[in-house]
Amino acid sequence: MKSDERVLVVEQHPSISRAIEDAADRLPFVCDYATDGWEAIEKLEQGDYAAIVIDSEMPRASGYGVLTYLREEVGDQMQNVIFVSSATADLRPKLSGERICVVDREGAVEALIGVARDRAV
Repeated sequence: MKSDERVLVVEQHPSISRAIEDAADRLPFVCDYATDGWEAIEKLEQGDYAAIVIDSEMPRASGYGVLTYLREEVGDQMQNVIFVSSATADLRPKLSGERICVVDREGAVEALIGVARDRAV
């Protein structure tokens, strides 16, 4: 991952955002933040991101709404999407075949580290 690449973090909980920001200090990318789904979609329309971390439960437009936007706008080009949900066991089968990593809150930072590692290769 290049040092000028950006990651969009769509998260309403400040503690999770801080954990991801702390991880970003150790990884070669810059984080942009959105606190709701509409803000995330606006940011996605304005720029390209190497990865996107999306909380499933967001105000104004849920994480599912952001996923729908990505599917419609990016389609097969969609990659490095980390979807954070407390219902990981239920969602993994439903999202199989897509380029989406479904994790719980504790797994979000580790998944982002994995994306950085994969892109560095």
